[in-house]
Amino acid sequence: MAQGLFNLKQQLQGLIQKAWAGSQKTPAVEYLVVGGGGSGGAGSYGAGGGAGGLLQGIVSVPTGTPLTVTIGAGGTGVASGSGAGNNGITSVFNNINAIGGGGGGGLSSSGKSGSSGGGGNGGDPTRGGQGTSGQGNAGGNGASSVGGGGGGAGTVGLNAPSGNGGAGIASAISGTVTNYAGGGGSYPSATGGVGGGGSTGNAGTANTGGGGGADAGGGSGAGGSGIVIISYPDIYNAPSAFGGANSPTASTSGSGSLSFNGSNQALTTNDTANLGSGNFTVEFWVYFNSVSGGTIVSNYNGSGGGYYSVSYSSSYIYWYNWSSSTYVLGTTPPTANTWIHYAIVKNGSTLTLYYNGAVDVSTSDTTNYNGTTNLVVGAQSSSSPLNGYLSNLRIVKGTAIYTSTFTPPTAPLTAVTNTQILMNTVSGAPIADSSGNGYTSTANSVAPTWNQLSPFATGKGYKNRVYTWTGSGSVTF
Repeated sequence: MAQGLFNLKQQLQGLIQKAWAGSQKTPAVEYLVVGGGGSGGAGSYGAGGGAGGLLQGIVSVPTGTPLTVTIGAGGTGVASGSGAGNNGITSVFNNINAIGGGGGGGLSSSGKSGSSGGGGNGGDPTRGGQGTSGQGNAGGNGASSVGGGGGGAGTVGLNAPSGNGGAGIASAISGTVTNYAGGGGSYPSATGGVGGGGSTGNAGTANTGGGGGADAGGGSGAGGSGIVIISYPDIYNAPSAFGGANSPTASTSGSGSLSFNGSNQALTTNDTANLGSGNFTVEFWVYFNSVSGGTIVSNYNGSGGGYYSVSYSSSYIYWYNWSSSTYVLGTTPPTANTWIHYAIVKNGSTLTLYYNGAVDVSTSDTTNYNGTTNLVVGAQSSSSPLNGYLSNLRIVKGTAIYTSTFTPPTAPLTAVTNTQILMNTVSGAPIADSSGNGYTSTANSVAPTWNQLSPFATGKGYKNRVYTWTGSGSVTF
């Protein structure tokens, strides 16, 4: 067994290699805890409710002890009349407490204090409620005829005459970038803050901790309920038990894939993917929902010379050379509902298509692929869309990475020498280029979405275990 003092990188390496006995016990988790949002105030010139508190970080967890999870409800809306809004309820993970947001001011009443303060009423102008340091911000002040906006986790609520709710904070802990804890908007026409804040008369969004919107007396918007999310590397075991009335939703984040719907989802990069006349490698993992036909990647611009496409039908995957109108047809029919690794490699004057590491077809090719149109991922321009999942697309110009039968990589790809573009499809930034060249991608129509489906095995540190509570319970590690 390894002994001595180790830095964090060495510890991680030791854990992956199982160099320490009992290394699969979970030592710490990343957490996001959001309290319930406050409701908006009612009555003429009511104010927006403050957002629930937002706390995030990393905390050590004990083994064998149930840890309490409490989801704070949003403050109830004011049914009628001219009352101030109600504060939201505290959310808890073990000893981490994200307190509820403050209710918005009603007629002649100030905004209530909380994690983020409710806005001040505008009928008899009052001040917004105070926020709690490290959890949220103050509500905006009211002015004649207009209430203030509820504070958000990211920014203060806006003073009248705007009255918009303060902005929340974005987190990718779930695997998808999501905004939480936006403040509610005031009466008569303010908008809620990004992160679930309710606009005038509307409730804060459930499970974001958004503050509720104000109304004139017909009933203010309730605050949005809170949420608890934890995440940690999958080299550690799943929790040993869940207790209480509500179990969390289990998912993963980290290395996943891009989901294409076979209709209107594709990406265009600002990389031309000009491969030239030398060696190159185009590789990726794909999981087809349907093999009726589509295109995985292409830089064809409609004019012919120097361009290429990688497409598929129910009978084969194929490389198309637009200069010579030549198809290089694979011999192995693609299979739906399973991961397949493809590599198209030019080595000297030979172009080879590999299917799961085996040579599928080889042919002579001396083309100069010098087309300068930007690369499209998931379609050919706007036609032949991909229906399935794509992971770890890597294009290498100048190197034939594979020159004979090989075992497909079992870990996410890295930026080897001459890498032109690399999409590691990691949650939080699934279309980012990891090549170091800084290429960007934009949606053709609708952007493909990140999905936790992955070609890489669990328990290897390429993913995180994610547990999301929207109802109170407990967890034991």
